[in-house]
Amino acid sequence: VIGVAELECLTPVVGEVSVSEVTLPELLAASVVADPGAVAVVCEGRSVTYRELDEASNRLARVLLEAGVGAESVVAVAVARSVESVLSVWAVAKTGAAFLPVDPQYPAGRVEHMVVDSGVVVGVTLSQVRDRLPGSVRWVVLDDAVTVSRLLSVSAGVVTDVDRGASVRVGQAAYVIYTSGSTGVPKGVVVTHRGLANVVAAQRSGFGVCAGARVLHCASPSFDASVFELVWALGLGARLVVVPPTVYGGEELARILVGESVTHAVLTPTALSSVDPAAVGALGALVVAGEACPPELVARWAPGRRMFNAYGPTEATIMSNASGGLVVGESVTVGGPVRGFGELVLDGRLRPVPFGAAGELYLSGPALARGYRNRSGLTAGRFVADPFGGPGQRMYRTGDVVRWRR
Repeated sequence: VIGVAELECLTPVVGEVSVSEVTLPELLAASVVADPGAVAVVCEGRSVTYRELDEASNRLARVLLEAGVGAESVVAVAVARSVESVLSVWAVAKTGAAFLPVDPQYPAGRVEHMVVDSGVVVGVTLSQVRDRLPGSVRWVVLDDAVTVSRLLSVSAGVVTDVDRGASVRVGQAAYVIYTSGSTGVPKGVVVTHRGLANVVAAQRSGFGVCAGARVLHCASPSFDASVFELVWALGLGARLVVVPPTVYGGEELARILVGESVTHAVLTPTALSSVDPAAVGALGALVVAGEACPPELVARWAPGRRMFNAYGPTEATIMSNASGGLVVGESVTVGGPVRGFGELVLDGRLRPVPFGAAGELYLSGPALARGYRNRSGLTAGRFVADPFGGPGQRMYRTGDVVRWRR
């Protein structure tokens, strides 16, 4: 039986208060204003400053606007991890549309399902993969001579509401991420801008990023960890170090970590286990996520650096939980809710369970996704009414079984 005092503590457990909501293009704009000459992105010896990234993405945004994209439309970005993939995401954000990351190496049937299900009519890609992509989409091929000429002919100035024909609002779709489909047909999760500022604030306060930091970008663009990396660096004026798409871990990844003096990274335990911690001394802040982190990995990596364990479903804007600094010999947990989240651990009758008892984790707050694209029944079953919130508030059923430690 749960007592009254305990009930008050648990319904819900809340993170820090939300910061002001801003849109994805506003996050980038702030860093451009802060230091336009700073290096924003590096990849295989190529570097791009914030000013250059801003101007190039403004040009591409104008070309996309001419193609008819805008608020609530979805633009496919079928570009492998590169400077161009980063540029394309920011350009789509400036149009007010949502970006759909598409791995060009995915099977043709999966790509076809994603673009059809999400309603894509315009996409961005490169010539080397254009032939693998659906013909139902109008593709802006970045390295095509006609596109290059068109990009040079349009203004690199700031894209305004006049150019867009409307404002970009925090409640609009920012991106669509498709689940792996391991339990059936892949589902498109529609995520708004509303929770992104909280992610950046949590990264700043929890993981200590500043303008001089160098953040690794090694997640597949088709997973929301890639968005985490993008805003971790570019939302805070830091440098994004892009790992080529052919590098997955091991000595190749270690060489990039050392060669670019990477200071911050988020990696899966599997990828991290392939790297020798003794070889990457500059890596001072490390986040593990995506899989359970074994204590042995903490024993190898935590000494001499700050190491954190993070958790969050795609349906809740990337990260809902983060641990404090992991300590060798102590239990590895996902910690508590980060900024803007409320969390409940409930039994099968939606009743809070006591400290130490197992139950299903439910999440609430502004970072919850809008739902699943074209799957209203599934959305209604997973994004449910919050019995402990105000009128109209929802919570997301994660399906994950957890317990409060304290």
